[in-house]
Amino acid sequence: MSQLSKKLKVKRVIIFKHGVSYFILEGRQKGAGTFEIEFKIDEMDDILKSLFVLDTSEKGYISSISYDAALDTSQLLKSIMLDIPDRDSFSSLIVQIKGAKVNLIVGNEKISGTIIGIELVEKLNKEGKIIEKLLTLLKDDEVITKIPFSEIKSFEILNDELKKDLKFFLDTVIAGKKKDAKKIIINCESGGQEGERSIVISYIRESPIWKTSYRLIMSRQQALEEKCLISGWALIENTTNQDWEDIELSLVAGMPVSFIYEFYRPIFIDRPRIQPPRVLSARPTEIEEGLVMEDFDEYEMDKEEAMAPPRAKKARRMAEKPAAPMASIATTGASFGGGLADTALMDKVKSQTAAQTKDLGELFEYNITNPVTIKRKQSALVPILTEEIKAKRILLYNKNEHGLNPNACLEITNNTALTLERGPVTIIYDDNLAGEAIIPFLNKEDTRLLNYAVEQAVVINHEEKSQNQKVHRLSIGNAYCYEYYFTDLRTEYKIKNKTNEEKDLYLDHPKKSGYEIKESPVEPEETPNYWRFKLKLKEKEAISFKIRERSENYSSYYLWNWTKDDILRRVDFYVRQSFINEELEAQLKETGELIGKKSDLEEKKSKLDNERYQMTDEQARIRENIAVLGNTTQESKLREKYVQKLSIQEERYENISAEINDLEKELKVLNKEIDEKINNLKLK
Repeated sequence: MSQLSKKLKVKRVIIFKHGVSYFILEGRQKGAGTFEIEFKIDEMDDILKSLFVLDTSEKGYISSISYDAALDTSQLLKSIMLDIPDRDSFSSLIVQIKGAKVNLIVGNEKISGTIIGIELVEKLNKEGKIIEKLLTLLKDDEVITKIPFSEIKSFEILNDELKKDLKFFLDTVIAGKKKDAKKIIINCESGGQEGERSIVISYIRESPIWKTSYRLIMSRQQALEEKCLISGWALIENTTNQDWEDIELSLVAGMPVSFIYEFYRPIFIDRPRIQPPRVLSARPTEIEEGLVMEDFDEYEMDKEEAMAPPRAKKARRMAEKPAAPMASIATTGASFGGGLADTALMDKVKSQTAAQTKDLGELFEYNITNPVTIKRKQSALVPILTEEIKAKRILLYNKNEHGLNPNACLEITNNTALTLERGPVTIIYDDNLAGEAIIPFLNKEDTRLLNYAVEQAVVINHEEKSQNQKVHRLSIGNAYCYEYYFTDLRTEYKIKNKTNEEKDLYLDHPKKSGYEIKESPVEPEETPNYWRFKLKLKEKEAISFKIRERSENYSSYYLWNWTKDDILRRVDFYVRQSFINEELEAQLKETGELIGKKSDLEEKKSKLDNERYQMTDEQARIRENIAVLGNTTQESKLREKYVQKLSIQEERYENISAEINDLEKELKVLNKEIDEKINNLKLK
């Protein structure tokens, strides 16, 4: 928000967490008048969208609200004929209003007439040559006169339109000196009421969100009672150009819907351009014959249309996120509480906190009951709550955060009637700084862990061992055999407490997909990603904490890849473990016999294939030898020998081919039978 008129005073500001604030202003008005408010051009959309003005009197009313157009200075000045430069402005004005009627006072004489123009005359004086400007005027008695500029005491334009243009030009130029400033004018009418009355104005505008910080103060006695003092402060920033003096301030937590609507700048709609019709001379046309119009039933929605069931609201599940540790930083001198007892300190701090709260459903409001003053462009810390809440000092170990040491944490429960906004917190324990943390958004009765230090006096080591157990069950289907076994994961945490105090330790053990806890000394709580074990550590104690988790895994086997011996060996194991009954045992053995027979036939066929392959190579070699023999007697005898051998091999080749063909047919039938047997094997 930019500067306001002095008549308007900020009475109340409501600051939200989603980037806007709601302003309520009040002004006093007597009779008719106006209020002027200036905003930046970027704020005008929010202002015009939300602006509300009310005259609280019985007769007074708001006649109109006007505001500057969404144009810059140069665009606005295009609407008038005047353009007055910064230098020689009077001369330029006279040139632009040539022909205008004016009244002049020259010396002690009043002259009326019409402007003709300006004449420049050179003159000599002691310093040299100068240029004197003369106004050329046609007086009312129709006498032309020349009047030096230096003798004109006053200059009055009689044309009302020119006077309006000149005033508009000057007002626009002045307004343009404030960068991006736009003015809203509220016109108030009295309605015949003469007394003073109140005008109330409200609007929303973009503003910085309010930020929250906390102080958690705990004494040793409070630690034993598992409680502490929480003091909350809100950081408020007045980025406007007006002081907030003794205003009512409210802070709203939550996320209401808010948006920027393009409201200020003019919006023009593209319209189609239509050409006027062109009239042509008449010409003969063909007349279509009439159509018989059929009756059509009007479409009706099915009366039995099913209604979609309403969606059930999903339950909100808040994830518990571990925080960071606690260390005590020694201090000397005066204590934090000034030596006050816990109850006295609580009363003293609470007396400084003047805030009322209101639950608005989706929102939560802090109303600061004491008047607040914040100068423009300044910020302030405002106390908003002082309460006593549940708080417990604990240690939280997560091997993924700190390998050897746990975090020191406060486990707080919002048992107040307030909703706590997210913000940083400074933790004071036993008059010493213990650390810092972040308080998340806390509804009533929500519990969270705040980590503020690392406890180096508690050391934790962990070891993991994995072991597969024996097969404990069997499943057969879709030509696969599945053997199920357990994998046991054993984790041992070796914990040593070197301090002289008893400690509460929360041990976050990561969840592993498919695993469940089978053995542990204590029952864990469950968070989205961890099993949380709550332990008590005695002073100077070293313990071993063991967890056994179990997951079921399996090995899969494709039955077609098994040999007869594989099947018979597995069947013997399954029978001894009572995984299968006699019927399935018989089916598996029968399948094994068929697979064995298939294996024998494939081996026989393989040998015949090899013999035929070698015979083919031998025949090719014999034919090459025959081709090189001559016509001698010895070569003729050798040729006959080769031919006889070829004949014998050819006969054998044909017999092998026939035998292979028979084997292939037998294997095809056998494979089909085995496939049926395997597909009929079922065990769940």
